[in-house]
Amino acid sequence: MVRFQQEFRDNEDKIGNILIPTMDGKQVPLKEIADITFITGPAFIYREGSSRYIGVGFSIRDRDLGSAIAEARRKVSEQVDLPDGNKMVWAGEFESQQRATARLMVIVPAALLLILFLLYMNFRTVKDTLIAASAMPYAFIGGFLSLWATGTVFGISAGIGFIILFGIVSIDSILLTSLMKRKMQQTRNLRIGIDEAIHQRVRPVLMIALMGSMGLLPAALSNGMGSEVQKPLAIMIVGGIVTCILLSFTVLPQVFYFAYRREKHLRK
Repeated sequence: MVRFQQEFRDNEDKIGNILIPTMDGKQVPLKEIADITFITGPAFIYREGSSRYIGVGFSIRDRDLGSAIAEARRKVSEQVDLPDGNKMVWAGEFESQQRATARLMVIVPAALLLILFLLYMNFRTVKDTLIAASAMPYAFIGGFLSLWATGTVFGISAGIGFIILFGIVSIDSILLTSLMKRKMQQTRNLRIGIDEAIHQRVRPVLMIALMGSMGLLPAALSNGMGSEVQKPLAIMIVGGIVTCILLSFTVLPQVFYFAYRREKHLRK
């Protein structure tokens, strides 16, 4: 900058003596019609929608994007007073996150309704559908416990992990509830039917859980570049699957027992 200032001072007279043609064909020096000074300004002028704009960027470390932007917006609104005709827009990755969050608010309820519909189409009874659907909170419990234990912030990728957990829990609940009902009808004994179903389904359900969790374990433990995108999803699934399996074999049988304990043709 100092070098440029010195060069400008050395050539200020030369710049001022540049001849500018007029309408009547004469030529006048530039210094007679303009003030020649050295000032600092932007190297480029960016435009969008026929309006000039200046981009201000910053990076975020060791915290989530949503809370960082919320704090930045609060401090900027308190300390920055824009002139008339100017506006400020928070864009970039934050804008993409807001759009993805809005879509996720629609996709998650739609996925839950679709799962409930498929459960009903499988069981054809409201009671069995509600029994199997009672396993849905296991996904919330397992997912949030895994995020809390690892100190991971809930984000878009973690929300996608919730949808995957819903599908895994639905498969487990369908397998276990169907087998418990079939064993109950075969043995005419509620407790024996539940015990036989649990012992028969422990191995295949654990195999499914281990395949999913072990496959995503490297992503859950990664700390390299780009891991902030895949790591929350992997942590959600790995930790959530383990918790969901434990709750499926401990809580779901109890729900099934209390739902069918009043059946008169069954031995308790």
